[in-house]
Amino acid sequence: MNAALRDFRMVWRAAAAQREAQAVRTLAMALGAAASCAVIFIAVGAVNGGLDALQALRLLAGFAMLVLVLVWTFLFVPGSIRMNSPVNAWLLPRQRRRLLQMTTAYWLFASVGMAFGLDKWIALPAVALSVLGLALLTAGNKHVVFVLVVGGNWPWLAHVVLPPAWADAATGRVAALVLGIVVVPIAVWALRWLYPARGDAYLARRADQIKRLGRFDQCGDEKQPVPEGPAAMGNLPFYFVALRCDLKRADPAAMLMHALGPAAHWSAWIGGLVTVLFMGAVARLVFIWSHAESLQPLIGWMTTVGPALLALTIAFSTAQYGQQMRRTQGEQALLRLTPLAGNAALLNRRLAGRVLRQALGCWAALTVVVLGVSLLLEAGPDALLRQLGLCSLAGQVAMMGLLGDYANGTGGWHLMLGLRAGVLAAVQAFLAVGLGQLTGTSPWPWLIEISLAVCIVLLRLDWKRMLAAPPAFPAGRLA
Repeated sequence: MNAALRDFRMVWRAAAAQREAQAVRTLAMALGAAASCAVIFIAVGAVNGGLDALQALRLLAGFAMLVLVLVWTFLFVPGSIRMNSPVNAWLLPRQRRRLLQMTTAYWLFASVGMAFGLDKWIALPAVALSVLGLALLTAGNKHVVFVLVVGGNWPWLAHVVLPPAWADAATGRVAALVLGIVVVPIAVWALRWLYPARGDAYLARRADQIKRLGRFDQCGDEKQPVPEGPAAMGNLPFYFVALRCDLKRADPAAMLMHALGPAAHWSAWIGGLVTVLFMGAVARLVFIWSHAESLQPLIGWMTTVGPALLALTIAFSTAQYGQQMRRTQGEQALLRLTPLAGNAALLNRRLAGRVLRQALGCWAALTVVVLGVSLLLEAGPDALLRQLGLCSLAGQVAMMGLLGDYANGTGGWHLMLGLRAGVLAAVQAFLAVGLGQLTGTSPWPWLIEISLAVCIVLLRLDWKRMLAAPPAFPAGRLA
């Protein structure tokens, strides 16, 4: 038993814990955002009397399992796939068995935990397959995307493409029973695909798999600062137009942003915003055309949970700046050697002003999209106010990781800042709930005012700290 635990610890350290600090910073932000949302929902529900102890426990379990899935999927799986190489299979004969054991235990624990958090044990087979699908996706499986997209939209797709009687069977207990029967053999196949034994077939697929794996592996050595994938390629024409215009104007502030690459440019959000609005419009049309009473619970769930999940995107909207700062030191150094960089004494002021303006614009655009999707789903005034409160708090959290001393490597998100952001968000939520109880009003307007006031104060302090720091480019040179 002790030997097995020692092996598990060594595998975890090699696959995740000892990787670049960039992944730890991203994980810290995810933990802070998830903890903030959990505390807000639980606090508001408990104070309003609509949330008992068991419901609070389910919410906590759901958020904890969500964080576990994020950690395992985007931090452990890419590293473990690289570890399971043909060479390591000869040098470390127990490694593959330990990887299979760890992944099986994670899959069972995460699936049961998420089903408990959802309070729908009938959804356990679907949840289990979704957890496996995400792992296969980040491991470079190019066929699982279709399954995830169709499976995630099946509750309403079934009512669109199937007759009513068949649609009810395809989304009810019969479908859950069938999934429960086939989930075990599917899991066995998926685990063997993730960590295959050495052989010619594995060698033939590994090169292509590693190439696709780099799109999800944020810490790979070959990871480049240029975005990849269809969505990113759709944004690049807008970026090239902006780059040509900025080159003609020779604006030093704009060129400082271009040194960070397309991933940190405002054009990187165009495709995502258009896609979200398009999906909201499609959902609206489906609801109008179907007129199915069985879709009403789904409509209510999407109106409540869907825009709230979109608001969570705002909290991650500034993560790319710190990531690109650490990825593009070479580009930053080259820019400093050219006249386009401008006066070094003004570099931090220009960079902070441009980054802040772009981040605030992204915050505003994402908020408008979230409210627009809510309106498309026929959300009421209370739901719109709730979405605006969540967007305000998420934006305040996002701005905390924006400005800082990048020359010393302390700018951007890191573990302590993520924890501090979570604690501060929880304090603001409790304060808003308390003021709402004292005044007999909704806590959401208070949350909007408090989060915006806190954001202004923190941005002012971070602005002064960044202007007093050494020139940010190249980032991390004084660390």
